[in-house]
Amino acid sequence: MQDLREQLTFVTVGYNSATVLSSHIEFYCRSATEAVPRWLVVDNASTDGTAKLLQNYPEVELLQNDKNLGFGAACNRGIAAADTRYVLVLNPDTELSEAGVRDLLAELQQREAAIAGPALQPEANSDVEEVNWLIGAVLLMDTTLMNDVGYFDERFFLYEEDKDICKCAKDAGLKVIHCRNVSIPHVGGGSTERSKAVNEFIHFHRGRSYVLYAQKHGLGQAAIDRFVAANRRRCLVALATFGVRRYRRAKAKLEGVKSVAPS
Repeated sequence: MQDLREQLTFVTVGYNSATVLSSHIEFYCRSATEAVPRWLVVDNASTDGTAKLLQNYPEVELLQNDKNLGFGAACNRGIAAADTRYVLVLNPDTELSEAGVRDLLAELQQREAAIAGPALQPEANSDVEEVNWLIGAVLLMDTTLMNDVGYFDERFFLYEEDKDICKCAKDAGLKVIHCRNVSIPHVGGGSTERSKAVNEFIHFHRGRSYVLYAQKHGLGQAAIDRFVAANRRRCLVALATFGVRRYRRAKAKLEGVKSVAPS
């Protein structure tokens, strides 16, 4: 049996995730039959006591950012600090197990893939197949393959960074695989409370990241125009039906578009 500590580093990225970090760490530790691999928690300047909480977990190293760098940039910091061939990037609201990690690593190695992702929720089948992109909640990477490609494009503060890194790997001729036969559940709820301001911030970056991705990968102005038109329609429908929240979400996306593609 492979010693995971010699091969693998965990990188969990969090922002105001104290409410889920304990269960995230303890879920894995309860399943472990050997010492926990090196585990880096990259924290994006949380204000919820994350640093204090992690003092209870000596198996975890805290990399504390002095401001919120966004998901991709925080991932990059953790990947750069890793000293193993394989790096597992995680959201803090995932249920990680030693068996799941071993199975995912075995699939990545057997198929000589650059990036592998598990089933994040129950799947109807257990196929392993090449895909164009994976959801970034759990991504296992082979750094010997990915170092030449690069990692997360830090222009994407939130959203599209997972799709982008997978496309860059595919464009370089590397394999990206979805391992539906491996379960690492993404239970959700791992970020800050969804206040009005937070919701608008999130949807601003949905719009901004969509345009950045479209521009980077040549989707064309027509794709951006369709995105804008769809969200303008949502604004009008929301106003007509007194859907204040829907209006704010669509308006925030349009503001995000304007930040990188001003009309």
